[in-house]
Amino acid sequence: MKIIITAGGTSERIDDVRTITNSSTGRLGYAIGKAFADNYSDVLERIYYLHGERADFIEGDKVSHIRIGGVMDLKEALERLLTEEKIDAVIHAMAVSDYMVNEVTTLDIIRGLEDPMDKAELSGNKISSDIDDLVIHMKRSPKVIGIIKKLSPGTILTGFKLLSGVPHRELIGVACRLMEKNDCDFVLANDLKEIGADFHRGYLIHRDKTYDIMETKEEIAEMIARRTMETVKERNR
Repeated sequence: MKIIITAGGTSERIDDVRTITNSSTGRLGYAIGKAFADNYSDVLERIYYLHGERADFIEGDKVSHIRIGGVMDLKEALERLLTEEKIDAVIHAMAVSDYMVNEVTTLDIIRGLEDPMDKAELSGNKISSDIDDLVIHMKRSPKVIGIIKKLSPGTILTGFKLLSGVPHRELIGVACRLMEKNDCDFVLANDLKEIGADFHRGYLIHRDKTYDIMETKEEIAEMIARRTMETVKERNR
């Protein structure tokens, strides 16, 4: 078996020293990777671990680490692996940026007030720190989860949906719509209000809309690994 696990957050580059990112620590993706590596190494040929800058490394001879910067890095890595390898499962836990940098400008340039001879430097490796009214224009990022089943229909796909402070029915409903839209086999739904230092409630939704309930990151990781392996074995009979 070969699987892909994505973990951590993407970072969109403004210049060579500045990025826009999110608060994802990658701890859940790391826990999932560790659950696979610790419990199923005998049947796994390779774990491709696609991770953001802050995500912890998974140890193991069967783990290939692929560092991810922005959304386009993630998209290119997934496209390459899904077309060149037979991937049995993708656990897409990475917090992917919804927006990416399109251009950098200033308010005065937008208003047509800035003298081109006096304008601060916006190009090069590092944008000048003398700019008082820097404007970052962003555009929507591609929805990377949507390409996975299109490139590899037989791959088991687990998606993730995180909301904050919503009614339980809404959380499950939004996660089910994510499942239907992207042809996921499972979706892990969680609410920020149910996540803390030593607890993390998660709902692993199945295609029939039933779900498993877990109370910690470790329980979530173990359940995702278990359900994934069960589904792969079932399909390979």
